[in-house]
Amino acid sequence: YLAWAAARDAEADERAWRAGLAGLEGPTLIAPGAAEQPPAEPGSVAVELDPDLAAVLTATARRLDVTVPTVVQALWALVLAGLTGRQDVVFGSTVSGRPAELPGVESMVGLFINTVPIRVRLRYEETLAALIGRLQAEQAALLPHHHLGLGDIQRIGGVGPLFDTLAVFENYLVEGAEDAAG
Repeated sequence: YLAWAAARDAEADERAWRAGLAGLEGPTLIAPGAAEQPPAEPGSVAVELDPDLAAVLTATARRLDVTVPTVVQALWALVLAGLTGRQDVVFGSTVSGRPAELPGVESMVGLFINTVPIRVRLRYEETLAALIGRLQAEQAALLPHHHLGLGDIQRIGGVGPLFDTLAVFENYLVEGAEDAAG
């Protein structure tokens, strides 16, 4: 992994993130005064989907030919837009950090995860399906650059911290689910 990372084109990585964040007017913060407060443990809200809703979400993603996390990200972007009144929002997402093109990466020991910004520009003329498809394409273009650290990405963005929320999609096999299904 270290040899792979050292061989990366750092200028191409920076260009990709600079393009992805171009024109961003500022961070998307739902707790803008929090930086002045004493440090606190981050909070989280875990949302477990019931099987019927999960099935609808999965069917929607398949119909649109996108991943389920992309649908969730688009929906979170709409929530953030509603909370902030902005049409251009950014939030974080935790990514695996294991580049598919690196042979044997799936068997390497270590925590490779990274947090990257997800930028979503809402367009009034665009359908939800079109937004989800565009988001998938924009994020796919940044996938080869997910190894770049969040601090470097924020520096490239030029607006400081980019977000104060994360949307993390976790998909776990529930123990006993095979027995219940079959």
